[in-house]
This record gives sequence, structure tokens and C-alpha cells, in this order.
Amino acid sequence: MAKEIGKREGANLEIVELAAILHDIFENREAHSNTGGFRHEIEGSKEARKILTKLGLADKTIDAVCHCIESHRKRSGRIEPQTIEAKCLFDADKLDCIGAIGIIRSAFISFDHQQEFYREEKDLEAYKHRNLRQDGTIIDYAQHSSNLEYELSLKDVAKRMYTETARKLANERSAFMNEFYSRLGKELKMIL
Repeated sequence: MAKEIGKREGANLEIVELAAILHDIFENREAHSNTGGFRHEIEGSKEARKILTKLGLADKTIDAVCHCIESHRKRSGRIEPQTIEAKCLFDADKLDCIGAIGIIRSAFISFDHQQEFYREEKDLEAYKHRNLRQDGTIIDYAQHSSNLEYELSLKDVAKRMYTETARKLANERSAFMNEFYSRLGKELKMIL
């Protein structure tokens, strides 16, 4: 996805491709760590730098790839994507979370964390206070669910896209996801 967006946006495809391959190298470690201090985008960038240095890539290329990795995170988002390559990776990473692919991915994540797939939460503000850190990361994954992830993080993802290519794709995928969760909630409540 990042490479395709990069092609359409005129990005350096070598940088985009390397960043896409390496950007989530430590994501699983973060997802299964409840300490809150581990940031896969920062630690992944450090590891990517080591790998790319061993491969003999130019410092300029390594720096560009590491910037892409450091700035791809939507929740903690401390580093904004500054280059077209970083924007392409950021957008592709978010597109993976929405639409039909996003729903399937969310189901796998829910099952991996032993969550309910759909969890009714009447007071989202109280839930956020109870189960989200200040930077938006989840405290207790067992209390989270696919639909809560959608409501709190993914519903407006199209508004956070940097590239025109991704914005168009995100709007369509978001509409599908909105319809899915709306219908799922109604079916579970026996309204449909």
C-alpha cells in the first residue's frame, strides 16, 4: 500500500519500501506490554538504523527511512511526518486499519488480546478516562474491543491523511466501516 501511494505521489520508492518493511518491527512487543513505556516506532527506528547500516546504505537514506518509521504512529504521534515518503507510510499504515481489511485485522487483534469483538460502552468519555493513557495508548487491552477502537481512533482517520491518494481511499473505506459497525450493533441488539 505504501509503495502504491508513493508511486502516485512521486515519492522515493526505495525509502518508502524500506520503511514499509521495517516500520512495525517491534509492534507486537508493544502490543503485549502493559507498561506503557515501550514505543514501537522509536525502538523500531533504532533497530532499522542498525540493520540498514549493516547493509551499507547511505546515511541520507537511513535517516529518511528512520524518519518515516518514527513518524508513522497515530496514537502517540510525537513526530509529524515531514517528507512525502513519511506521509506515504503514515497514510498506508492508517489505511490498513480501516475498511474491510481493517475489520478483519481488528477481529484478529481482538481475539489475540482476548477481547470481545463488539462491546457496548454508553459513556465513551468515562471509558477513555478509565482505559486510555494521555497519549491515547490502551491501558488494559482486555477491556477494549474492535468497535471501541473504531469509535475512538479509526472513525475520523480519513481526516488525518496527508496525501490526496490516501484521502480518497480512506473516505470510501471509512464509509464501509461505519456501516458495518452500525449494522453490527443493531443486529446484536436485535433491532435488525
